[in-house]
Amino acid sequence: RIAVVGNVDAGKSTLIGTLTTSLLDDGRGKSRTSIMKHRHEIESGRTSTASTHLMGFRSTGEPIAGRDPIRANKRKTDDEIAREAHRIITLMDLAGHEKYLKTTIHGVSSGMADYGLILVNSRQPPTHMTQHHLNLCCSFGIPVIVVFTKVDGCPEHAFKQCKEEVSKMLRAPDVGKTPFSIRNEQDIETCIDKLHTLAPMLETSCVTGEGMEFLQKILFALPKRRRHEKKLNRSFEFLVEDIFNVPGVGSVVSGFVNAGELTVGSSVNVYVGPTDDGTFLRTVAKSAHIARINTSHVTAGQSACLAFSLPKEVRKKLRRGMVVLKEFPTSTREFDAEICVLKGEGTTIRRSYQAYVHILNVRQSAFARNIEIVNHNAIGLPPSHAATPDEEEDGIVLRPGSRAKVRFEFAKRPEYIRPGMRMLFRDGRVRGVGIITSIPKAQSVA
Repeated sequence: RIAVVGNVDAGKSTLIGTLTTSLLDDGRGKSRTSIMKHRHEIESGRTSTASTHLMGFRSTGEPIAGRDPIRANKRKTDDEIAREAHRIITLMDLAGHEKYLKTTIHGVSSGMADYGLILVNSRQPPTHMTQHHLNLCCSFGIPVIVVFTKVDGCPEHAFKQCKEEVSKMLRAPDVGKTPFSIRNEQDIETCIDKLHTLAPMLETSCVTGEGMEFLQKILFALPKRRRHEKKLNRSFEFLVEDIFNVPGVGSVVSGFVNAGELTVGSSVNVYVGPTDDGTFLRTVAKSAHIARINTSHVTAGQSACLAFSLPKEVRKKLRRGMVVLKEFPTSTREFDAEICVLKGEGTTIRRSYQAYVHILNVRQSAFARNIEIVNHNAIGLPPSHAATPDEEEDGIVLRPGSRAKVRFEFAKRPEYIRPGMRMLFRDGRVRGVGIITSIPKAQSVA
């Protein structure tokens, strides 16, 4: 699973369209329109939603063309690709525009990406959005691959300056990757197993097709990073990403199996929730689909759809960010997290600071209940952290670069979370990352 991010006009959707259909672009948005979802996206040429696309490889490493041999204009459906592919890569097309940053953050945090493809338009230096996306991938610990797009008509000096800027961004201390240009096949082999320190850089063009086979080779050679097989023995957990009402079937949720396994059938009870008051709905999982193929068994690491039998009035309670569990669900309004505020933003965080929290597929605004700075005795408090005399009663203030333990409380409704989940919080722009350490037991709503 690969997340594709980058600046507004970097050509993310075009790259995905060219990779999945293996047709070259015409420079006028031809391969982009083949994968876009909404009408306004095709008209303005900007992706606004996160969508996923499959790309299959045969065992030899040659990509499966995404178009039918007979009817050239029809794209193969997901299940046709999934049936004949030896190894499948899911490309997540994310929005690049600053207005849609929230959608992009949610896509990266809930999409469980193994790698990030950061696209940079080589005709202009990278913008602050590229920096944001880079920080985003690093704060989730996702290895990045930098792809320079549109090199076919690019003046030398612009490209040179662009490369220097990107290398500077990658070498910055909070990212700490070494840029590594890829010019032949040996380069691919050298960097493939050192991705946590190296950031490979490729030059591609979707119009002339230059550099495309390198990109395909890299994508084929990438090792799987998340070990979902390890989570098989935990109890079943399914993250809801989208909800549909299918006529004749009832309510269908799509999402990602995060842990465990489930065999669907009329006798299987699952819990969906939490609803707004923190309770869970008990229901029956009737059927499941993976890549539009009907299956009876879903396991960890798969993206799937589940159909539930729910009465009509309960259906309205379904929303995104829920989970589907097999046994004893709990939901909580409060949680403790150990956070680190990102550098470079002028934020001060004190008690009752409100931010928008992304935890996997849960997103909601939360308050900071109380704050303790973690390792201040080691270095001693920097002078900026000690509260100035006029805000004595307020206690601790967090500034960029500091780490702290914070008790958060959700503003609207309880959610299902468990310790060890990664979180990211922001108000406007990305502010900080953290890991949930514990959930207070006393007042958890059963």
